[in-house]
Amino acid sequence: MGLHIHSHIKNEDYNLYFCTVKINITLFLILIFGISSYAQEESDKMFRLNEDDISLENDNNRTKVVSASRTGKYLEDLPVTVYVVSRDEILKNGYTTLADVLKDVPGIKVSQPGSGIEGETFVIRGLYGNYYTKILVDDVPVQPSVVSGMPIAGQLPIRQAERIEIILGPASSVYGADAMAGVVNIITKSSERPTWAQADLSLGDWGYYGLNMMIGGKVGKNKNVLQYSFFGNSLKVEDMHIKSDIENVYNPALYDSNYLNQPYYKGDSTSPAFGKLPQTSWLAGFSLKYRGFTFQYMKMLRRTHSSIGQKTSLYAYYDPLNYWGETNERYMLGHQKSFGKFTNKANLSFLHYRLDENSSFRMVFEAGDMGKLYKYAASDDLLFEDILSFQIKPTMELTGGASIQYSGNLPKTNDLSDPFFPNDYEYFSENIKVSDPLLGNFGYNPVTFTNGGVFAQLHHEIHKFSYILGVRYDNQSLFGTSVNPRIALMYKPKRRLSFRGSFGTAFRAPSLHYAYSSLAYPEEDGINYRTVPNPDLKPEQLIASELGFRYNNSKRFSTDISVYYHILKKQFTQSLFAIDKELYPEAVNDFALAYINDEDSEAKLLGVQANFRYTDLIPSIHLNSDLFVSYAKGQEILPNNFGNLDGYRQMPDWFVQLNFDLKPLDSWTIIIQNLYSAKTLKRFFPLTPKDMELIGLPTEVKAYYTLDLVVRYNINRGFQAFLKMNNVANAKYGGIDAYGTNGDLFYNPQYGRTFQVGFSFRME
Repeated sequence: MGLHIHSHIKNEDYNLYFCTVKINITLFLILIFGISSYAQEESDKMFRLNEDDISLENDNNRTKVVSASRTGKYLEDLPVTVYVVSRDEILKNGYTTLADVLKDVPGIKVSQPGSGIEGETFVIRGLYGNYYTKILVDDVPVQPSVVSGMPIAGQLPIRQAERIEIILGPASSVYGADAMAGVVNIITKSSERPTWAQADLSLGDWGYYGLNMMIGGKVGKNKNVLQYSFFGNSLKVEDMHIKSDIENVYNPALYDSNYLNQPYYKGDSTSPAFGKLPQTSWLAGFSLKYRGFTFQYMKMLRRTHSSIGQKTSLYAYYDPLNYWGETNERYMLGHQKSFGKFTNKANLSFLHYRLDENSSFRMVFEAGDMGKLYKYAASDDLLFEDILSFQIKPTMELTGGASIQYSGNLPKTNDLSDPFFPNDYEYFSENIKVSDPLLGNFGYNPVTFTNGGVFAQLHHEIHKFSYILGVRYDNQSLFGTSVNPRIALMYKPKRRLSFRGSFGTAFRAPSLHYAYSSLAYPEEDGINYRTVPNPDLKPEQLIASELGFRYNNSKRFSTDISVYYHILKKQFTQSLFAIDKELYPEAVNDFALAYINDEDSEAKLLGVQANFRYTDLIPSIHLNSDLFVSYAKGQEILPNNFGNLDGYRQMPDWFVQLNFDLKPLDSWTIIIQNLYSAKTLKRFFPLTPKDMELIGLPTEVKAYYTLDLVVRYNINRGFQAFLKMNNVANAKYGGIDAYGTNGDLFYNPQYGRTFQVGFSFRME
């Protein structure tokens, strides 16, 4: 009873805190608007160029990135596939979440929503991005080690980014684990201006509310200058617009015939009862820079309805208070210094993750607290990384680095009838203060581990050729060692024309979310173990290669065409095993599921990706266009001897993005975004494809087309009004399957048509 009272107070405290945050930020926004009137009077002074604004490069069209090689390099000089989303593009397109950004990046498929546990999800070249991609903010990881994949909503500093760098392809040779599919690095804005600010406020249908802000500046003189910035986001949707096509996807009769007899099922024979399906996220943080030192703090919160994407014959959709929520805090202290030909960059970061103890699933059958099952997870990650680069000569650079991470995890618990009490788990502990009277410590698996790595990389330019040679060694205390090389070569016969090729390997050490997956419940005669831990999981391995061609006519036309191929081995999957009665003497069942590496499974993907950009197609209206075309063909040997696939799961054969932006009048900007995805194979195959078809289970998700529209109007130099309409045609289609398990819906419904209107403010 006390726990339920605690839960009630927790929700009230959170609502009060959330409202207070919104009020304070709104007042701060009003303050900024007040400042703007003064800024207009001082505009000549504020916007006048000074010596700090003049680029020493004398070439503003060249883009410098740091993610691909861990040191600053110009984009056109890199022999790898990198996309950079600039601040102007972020602001112009109205991106608020990372999935918004990735949706417009060539060849990346997103799902909005994706799942309760991971929020919005994405796929890069067939690989599940939330799990296989390294997500960084200012070069430092933000993904907790205990999660199944990076949770994504509005809690990342997207609107505050100066640019977002996206590497396609394995990058384990410099980043280690997690960088199997690529790297996303969100570089936040900084400025030499004495004072600057930005803010956006937007409202929309379905209870949409969005607010973000950032204010910064500098104080001091000469070398004793302190740069500062404060930033925050708040994003709320009262009811996600995904309740459509009830008969073909939410109808519980599609999945089971016994649902009407379940005690907590609500609805009729073909349609479950629906309540509101809310989603909330926010961010608060600040950054300080002084004489080469940087300190940054971010607190990120996300909550999403926990039933999203899951079968209505098992999971209830009528209770809006069922959510999966977490708080993720990151502290980062960094230092960078150049001396002669050497540059050293060091970072010490601490990532503190806690799943909200009231996170729960609402089941329709008898379980837990009247069908409500609670979960808990926690992790603490202490990471130190040092990178030293040596400019041997103007055309040759040697970079080396080392990192050490110490982590404490409490992986996702067994189903709980009452909320977990967070104080029962302590930082970096391998013990826990709680146990179940029947199950004992089953489902409580606190563990600590270390991960150390060293890497070296040589970047050399010889006349018209340049190459990168790199290798990294990692040693993870739970899962062993891994060595991953990368070789990349570029030939540049002309300044604007280049050919490239690369080869590399990558690995992904399994998340403890999977290694310690646990599910059991007591019965009259003992305990029924459904899923048992397997701490002997091994890393998955990827071998990848790529050939590319890049041409850039800076005036009107540019193109980038690449051919890529990869092989994924040692995939982990759930398999049925005989229960070890010595470990589980109270077991009433003989078999249970566990995650394993299937040595016989294999996935191969061959793809072609072509990107074309035309500028000023019609100069009178400044019409620009981007065309991205991807064609891929894969083959898979499915785990568990379930046969072969003539295709690659979650990867469409054809994927086309066609975007236009134009300025019919000086103050108006219109952006039109078209996206077509061919059908995809489902993420989960519990049987052979032939057997699934025989019993009526779908093996594919249908093709779809969507149209998005953004209209912006410049009120004056610092203010804009905007209208954003997503899924204009109100297409009903499926995204990426929620979990890749037997509990998924036939397809994962995506947002229908939504509208947002709002205002943007800039003072810089």
